Amino acid sequence: MFTNPALGYIYLSQVANEGLPVQSEPAIEAVLEKLEEDDRQVVLAALERAERTEAELRYLADHDSLTGLLDRRRFRAELDQYVTFTARYGGRGAVMIVDIDGLKRVNDSLGHHAGDNLIRQVAAVMRERVRASDVVARLSGDEFAVLMPQTDVEGAMQLAEDLRTQVAESVSPTSDSEPATISVGVTMFGGGEKGAGSEAVLVAADQAMYRAKEGGRNQIALFRDPRQPNRDPERRQTTAARIRDALTDDRLSLHTQPIRSLASGGIERYELLLRMTSTEGELLPAASFIEAAERSGMIQELDRWVVARALELLAEREAKGAPLSLHVNISGASLTDVSVLEFIERRLDEGGADPSRCTFEITETANVYDYEAASGFADRLTDFGCQVAIDDYGAGFGPFHYLKRIPFDLIKIDGSFVRDMPRSDADQLTVQAIVQIARGLGKATIAEYVQDDQTAEMLRDYGVDMAQGFHLGRPMGLDEAFAETA
Repeated sequence: MFTNPALGYIYLSQVANEGLPVQSEPAIEAVLEKLEEDDRQVVLAALERAERTEAELRYLADHDSLTGLLDRRRFRAELDQYVTFTARYGGRGAVMIVDIDGLKRVNDSLGHHAGDNLIRQVAAVMRERVRASDVVARLSGDEFAVLMPQTDVEGAMQLAEDLRTQVAESVSPTSDSEPATISVGVTMFGGGEKGAGSEAVLVAADQAMYRAKEGGRNQIALFRDPRQPNRDPERRQTTAARIRDALTDDRLSLHTQPIRSLASGGIERYELLLRMTSTEGELLPAASFIEAAERSGMIQELDRWVVARALELLAEREAKGAPLSLHVNISGASLTDVSVLEFIERRLDEGGADPSRCTFEITETANVYDYEAASGFADRLTDFGCQVAIDDYGAGFGPFHYLKRIPFDLIKIDGSFVRDMPRSDADQLTVQAIVQIARGLGKATIAEYVQDDQTAEMLRDYGVDMAQGFHLGRPMGLDEAFAETA
């Protein structure tokens, strides 16, 4: 990670939890006193560079790497602030949720490069069309949001129509493909009365967006008042209701993506990916409903469903003499929910699965508010015999803090550093640094989003242990993935 041992000394002093941040004056002076003059100059130069890049790092912490728009966490902070302002001082506003229709089909048929191009084009249209006072963000893979302060219904709907028309007329994944479309949901809030909270505003905008999508796509829907229940007799189900129905009707399923050894090329593990089949038969990726599940409080129920199926699969494969190792994603909400931990322990005791073959992935960008509880959760998983992986490592701002607070066995390098790595010196240096940190801590590394041989070869040279991505293996259903050994 460091070209000079002095820099490593500063970092290790932080990891050792001496109680001083890396750039505090006492810590710096203590280290500088122990150095020769040449080493001292190297350290001082490095610290000067760090100060110059601090603003850039903070920008990256708040912005989506693909589009340059604000990310979900920063948007939520802006929305919280403005909703609180309107509740206290009056004023109005609107929130718009924009979803790209059919992005999954674009990724599957034309590849992720085409999908990324489509996302960037939609982001450019939104950036160009909104007012200077509006806040634009990318919430997830195919979903954007706009906060429109001090606007009325007419203004919000006019912007929504402007965006819808512009995308349909000028945006397409490739030069010879059909035009793209978006579905837009709008909700209003404020108005001088006791307003809705930011959570209710987001849920209402999400409901409106899904109503537009289920009404035929390439449409706009309005939810006027998030404080009131939607009494429209023709309304579509909310996302939370669809999740509940999918659980009841057995319309959830698991897909797998292989994780390969970069040394041998063989499959070491599989990551389980949650899917939901809509009432129309469309297979929906988790990105289309996980955020709504988090907002509605249903995410722990989904986590329990996935854990139960994962442990059943491990036990079945063990009984057939064809054991495998699985990665299971766990939400930030479940990390602080004792009942989820007790559910995992009970299932391990009853099901006959080998816990050492189950790795729980904790995303570094998860909304974890009680680190003590989350650390205890990870400790208990380790006590059960399971492994813990830090997923999306580097995507948040404060990864060292995460490593110090959450016990773990593996680091999964966030795909945003891997996707364009052959063309980005910054990404290359970041990946190498993460590998060095992992090696220093005695942990293995997995790279996500590997899309070509060049990237795989570079990762192998850097010492990354394992990798996954469409180039190394596309996600597929369980029956297809394990057909040969069923």
